[in-house]
Amino acid sequence: MPASEFHNSVARQSRLLMGTPTLGSVRIEWHNALAGLVVPCNWGMATTTPIGYLVHDAQNLIAHEAIMKGFEWILLIEDDTVPPIDLFLRMQEHMQARSTPLVSGLYHVKGGTEPLIYRKRGTGAFKDWKPGDLVWVDGVPTGCLLLHTSVLIELAKTAEYYTLPSAGEQHRVRKIFQSPRAAWLDPKSGGYQKLLATSDLFLCDQLIEKNILAKTGWKKAAKREFPFLVDTRIVCGHIDRETGKVW
Repeated sequence: MPASEFHNSVARQSRLLMGTPTLGSVRIEWHNALAGLVVPCNWGMATTTPIGYLVHDAQNLIAHEAIMKGFEWILLIEDDTVPPIDLFLRMQEHMQARSTPLVSGLYHVKGGTEPLIYRKRGTGAFKDWKPGDLVWVDGVPTGCLLLHTSVLIELAKTAEYYTLPSAGEQHRVRKIFQSPRAAWLDPKSGGYQKLLATSDLFLCDQLIEKNILAKTGWKKAAKREFPFLVDTRIVCGHIDRETGKVW
């Protein structure tokens, strides 16, 4: 068989799409961290970097590409998150274990030591764990997040369409990721209430409230009160784009 025919006969898997929302300017430390990642044997992936969008809009473009091109997993790496050298090795473990469709690395708020790990809303960070633990939670950030595309496909079934420009064309994409903003007068307390939510916790809440995990076959995770994982072995830096300081 000619080499070209052999090449075409090999089944190619669209396994992982790594997406980075960015305004277009990144720190060299961030670039070097990604360039230095250890790549597992027989590893295949593609990358996409929507430039100049709000974070949730960029995330919707990444989700749209993953769904349309049949990728099984998405790895979101934001341009101020510095991943460890063994990121792909650790994430491969979770891709093989398939214990949950959302796995986050560990990183902290800039300027402090508070981990971005959440159990329940309005209670602050969850801190009852030790370094190296796999921590089950109901809220994860999107700075270093592995997602199985099945849950996004299910959310897309009821998400509204909207239009975003990309590569000189207008693209209709589903509004899976959102950053809700709302304000209202609470009739019980008479006080003024304000909601400022980020796309990461909005996504987590939607997956739980709409029972998406059970609908997409993640039945063991769906039975958990806290169905998502933070792998504290995946220690990421949170870089200040202006100074280069990593928290």
